[in-house]
Amino acid sequence: MKPPQANKFIAEAEARRIWSLYGFSSPKDLVLEDLAYAMGVIVMEGALDGAVARLVRRGNKGLIRVKQNVQELGRKRFGIAHELGHWELHKASTQVHACTDDDLHAAYKGSPQEIEANSFAAGLLMPEDLFGARIAGTQPSLDLIQKLADEFQTSLTATAVRYVELREDYCAVVISEKGKVRWWRASKDFEDHFWLDSGKPLSPKTLASAVFAGETPPRKPQRVDFNAWVTGETELQQDDIVEQVSPINRYDQVISFLWLP
Repeated sequence: MKPPQANKFIAEAEARRIWSLYGFSSPKDLVLEDLAYAMGVIVMEGALDGAVARLVRRGNKGLIRVKQNVQELGRKRFGIAHELGHWELHKASTQVHACTDDDLHAAYKGSPQEIEANSFAAGLLMPEDLFGARIAGTQPSLDLIQKLADEFQTSLTATAVRYVELREDYCAVVISEKGKVRWWRASKDFEDHFWLDSGKPLSPKTLASAVFAGETPPRKPQRVDFNAWVTGETELQQDDIVEQVSPINRYDQVISFLWLP
């Protein structure tokens, strides 16, 4: 028997239904604590061990607890939206969902429920019609991603992931930690042709590696060796790939935004 598969389509459709039901028309309308209350869920901050956010359900009432030392507004909002995804999508499952940082990034190897909750959260915080309209015809850059993150009140990482999910050109976002690739997401075209190895030490030819070596990263995108990032043979072999980086100092991580020149 095949294991259950995540249904991202239904998750995003449910997020669109929420926007329509409550009459939201812009990101500033989405006050998550108020939305949760209207849905029967109280949101509070407090101590949590081993989790970023947790949902406890009892009948038609629920409680979301967000780890109190999560200081970034965007990360906190994604945690709340993720748990609301469990609330809406997984009513028949366990009454307690405790979600780690890895769960909030699940896309491939995570459980179907965590992947669906992430799709719901992305659709709720960054609806495809609004977000897609803002990135149509744009050139990739972390400056644009930061501008969108400010508007949608999302983290730079979540915003970059949403950007590559909704783009049809060749681009990817990579999170590196301790000098290694921790995880990456990419546009469909990129994934269809290229691959990056999670857990692989960074090539010294990457800008991300230079950041971990203590160098100040350039603010502007730079061309780097294509094979410094991409693994294996590909029919679309390139000499260069464009990389733009930004340190995430609080977590000792670096975000790299990659695209073909």
